[in-house]
Amino acid sequence: MLRSIAIRVAFFLQKYKARKVLRVMTDSRASMKIAGAICATLDNKTTQDEKVWMKRIEDLRKSLKRSCEQITVTDYGAGASTDSRSEKEMLDGIVISKQVKDFCNGSKPPFWATILFRLIREFGSVSAVELGSCLGISAAYQAAAQKINGAGKITTLEGAESLSALTQKNLQQLGLDNATVVKGRFQDHLESVLQENKPVDYAFIDGHHEEKATIAYFTQILPYLAEESVIVFDDISWSAGMRRAWEKIVKNDHVKIAVDLLSIGICVIDRRIKEKHIYQFPKFSK
Repeated sequence: MLRSIAIRVAFFLQKYKARKVLRVMTDSRASMKIAGAICATLDNKTTQDEKVWMKRIEDLRKSLKRSCEQITVTDYGAGASTDSRSEKEMLDGIVISKQVKDFCNGSKPPFWATILFRLIREFGSVSAVELGSCLGISAAYQAAAQKINGAGKITTLEGAESLSALTQKNLQQLGLDNATVVKGRFQDHLESVLQENKPVDYAFIDGHHEEKATIAYFTQILPYLAEESVIVFDDISWSAGMRRAWEKIVKNDHVKIAVDLLSIGICVIDRRIKEKHIYQFPKFSK
């Protein structure tokens, strides 16, 4: 009981601090859209259509969290934040076996998945790419946002065959026919996905939490972006290397707006914005 009260009080204080940042995000339409997405998530403002989709996805999440099905995957990522995999190990992949419910713990929690959802709702993104599907929870949130908007499709890439199959199954179960799953390593398939979906106006970079790889994917995506586009980076505080990657990306001349939420980072690429604007938020206990 006391712990629950302490969590609610802490989140209230975090919201208060966040609003101080939100109030100054008025330099452009893009920054106001991001502020709107964050504010709506903090206040849990949802339409009836949004509630229906979110409940369907969260019901699926609950089901996956109960699944003891054992699956084996080849992990091409960086592993845990305490791991120090070599480039060869990441290229060849590490074979691991876990239950579905354990993989589900790696999916974006509702709070952060809702921010992704809100960004697509605010920006009206119609050509989205996601790197790292896991079980398809974040892809479902983003695809559902496009469904409600009335337009758009998302392509999600997943290196592990068993996870990509489960993602495909989960998205079909939800009726999200605007989501496509591409199986295979990012370095093998990202280029063709970008070619097929250009101009890309939204990208969510997840699934390979390593400094060089994150910067490489950002650089690879840049030439395929629409005039106004949003790139979201997951787990930017996951390791010292990921923080360095984020800091380097923020300094890139193409990035006009950078929003640091500690857990995720949001960048806007828009040639019409002349000055760079960087916003730092407090940590959210979500």
